[in-house]
Amino acid sequence: MRTSTSTRWSDFLLLALGAKDNSSRVLVLGAGGFLGQHVVTTLGERALAHARTPQLAASPALTADLADPDQLAQLLKSSTARALINCAAAASAACEGDPAMAATLNTDLPRALGEWAAREGARVVHVSTDLVFGTEPAPAGGFREEDEPAPVSAYGETKAGGERALLEACPKAMVVRLPLLYGDSYGSGRGASDDLFGILARGERARLFTDEWRTPLPVSVAAQALVELVDGETSGILHVAGSERVSRLELGLALHARRFGDPDKAVREIEGCARADLGLSPPRPEDTSLCTRRAQDILRTALPNLAEGARAALDPA
Repeated sequence: MRTSTSTRWSDFLLLALGAKDNSSRVLVLGAGGFLGQHVVTTLGERALAHARTPQLAASPALTADLADPDQLAQLLKSSTARALINCAAAASAACEGDPAMAATLNTDLPRALGEWAAREGARVVHVSTDLVFGTEPAPAGGFREEDEPAPVSAYGETKAGGERALLEACPKAMVVRLPLLYGDSYGSGRGASDDLFGILARGERARLFTDEWRTPLPVSVAAQALVELVDGETSGILHVAGSERVSRLELGLALHARRFGDPDKAVREIEGCARADLGLSPPRPEDTSLCTRRAQDILRTALPNLAEGARAALDPA
């Protein structure tokens, strides 16, 4: 496995098995990431629930350079998977500095997966983002699936390109746009909640935006929805997000309250600020909240509001 800057973001892969026959095999791209680890955990729980013996539940982890078309083709061929969940992507922070890498992993990879799925009759569920929007604030009720993407960053632009490329190659594929995710990052410090608590653990005061609006979702719930969708036949674009539009400050305060239950401590440790106060680049969108009406009609997985989500993320069963 190479570890160059252009490839390290998406090198981790895992094949999860639900049974001996190939129809039950699910290949997870990006299994080492924040979301991917939760997808693997959810698949493993599902597999163990249905397998006759525990050893049928999962295969060893696999690795490959997803930026290398030959390695990707060999992986897809050798996996004999009939379904795939793509959590792999070039991270948002890296895309502005390396647009070629961003295009390779966020646009070209989904196109290759669509071509493979169309050729093999396989199922693909591809993870996209609410940051395909941002040029204009979300309308009342949030962006709908049919709204035209208009991103403000290279990350959003290449992810929107990946959506188009995948669905052009395989119209039966599934694109799932996810929002800001929070919850257990297994010690890696990733995600909105672990990032917040990491800042507080260092004795620093967190500064959270009062003028940036999202529909955040626990990462564990996102994983459950993806695993549910990989078993289904829904195609096209679906918005899977929390049911409540909140600011970054409101999210942080809710998570703090759930963890510590001390309003005075929250006042001491968290302060609100405007996006302009921090002078960040690229520009941050004001409101990319998503409308989840279609997802709520399709999914068995419940999409929580902020209070429910904080409880699910910080007090897992």
